[in-house]
Amino acid sequence: MDIAHTKYFNDWFRNRVARQIEQGNVNIHDRVKCLARGPDEVVTRYTGYMVNGYRFHTKGRERCLKTQNSGVVVTAKAISYASRRDEQPIEGEVNYFGRLTDIIQLHYSGTYNVVLFKCDWVDINRGCKKDKFGLALVNFSHLTHKGDDLADDPFVLASQVKKVFYMKDERHKDWYVAKPVRLRDVGNEWSFEKQQYGREMPANNDTSSWARNEVDDDGVDIIQEMENEEEEDEFVDPHG
Repeated sequence: MDIAHTKYFNDWFRNRVARQIEQGNVNIHDRVKCLARGPDEVVTRYTGYMVNGYRFHTKGRERCLKTQNSGVVVTAKAISYASRRDEQPIEGEVNYFGRLTDIIQLHYSGTYNVVLFKCDWVDINRGCKKDKFGLALVNFSHLTHKGDDLADDPFVLASQVKKVFYMKDERHKDWYVAKPVRLRDVGNEWSFEKQQYGREMPANNDTSSWARNEVDDDGVDIIQEMENEEEEDEFVDPHG
């Protein structure tokens, strides 16, 4: 069902709205019309974004920084069963942990924009567990929604994410403690343009560099290395 939905929903949605318009339905919202027509061919990409009171960086941008802002978590409601014979399922919340790899803003007819986060998502079955203290541990060696299957979907709405900080667990190889980040009130969401680096981006993707002691809980405190960077961030307000 997921594959069929992925393959045919766009065409079904576009044709459905078009038929409603042809039949004189005046109750279709302008936003629905924009979505049915699909996004513009030109998109905007960012390496950083501020939303929900959090600052996020893509994993690639962090290679030249001393801070970590790529950790994301999405909390979803799910139905769980104790066994196949269980007739009383329990509704609970499931946390999906990931790290941000790309930020894309879709434009619809020049009037409506949607910001998507593309992430490396940890497999909740193989790459997530809790330690004896109840702390969430994640392993980025076990990923899901990698794009190998048509039903894979590495994207999530930016408005749905919260921020986590990953700290290397010295007792368990390849495992990281996922620490929730406290919320800072920054007002309306805003973004900043992609930074042009004056030096080659390092190719090392080793996440062990994420275990830092000098970074505050939200991972965005200014330190001397950041002040000495070759270029400053250029901030752009998408609502301006």
